[in-house]
Amino acid sequence: MRTLSLEDQFDRAWRRVGLALDRVGFTVEDRDRSQGLYYVRYIDPQLDNKTAEKPGLLSRLKFWGDDKPKLDQFRIQVKDDTKNGCNVAVLAKDGKQEASETAGRILTLLYDQLK
Repeated sequence: MRTLSLEDQFDRAWRRVGLALDRVGFTVEDRDRSQGLYYVRYIDPQLDNKTAEKPGLLSRLKFWGDDKPKLDQFRIQVKDDTKNGCNVAVLAKDGKQEASETAGRILTLLYDQLK
């Protein structure tokens, strides 16, 4: 389970995470403060770089396709931990804990902004 621990009360942690999401460039589609959730879209730069490679002849002729990078939807949860402050976790679209490499990159980006 990957989480980020903040030594802040919920109000301060909620605000700091929201500001960090804005600075990093996430698209915040919705937020639910009572549940501690930010609903965000994220373009994985590593996947985006793979699609930016020079396309082959057939790929260039395929004008009807959609070559836009895929936006993945995640939930960023700020949860109050009465002992240590707050925990920040990345959840999948269905609300389950996300354990992918992408979730790790998201937490790393947030950590860089919150330290």
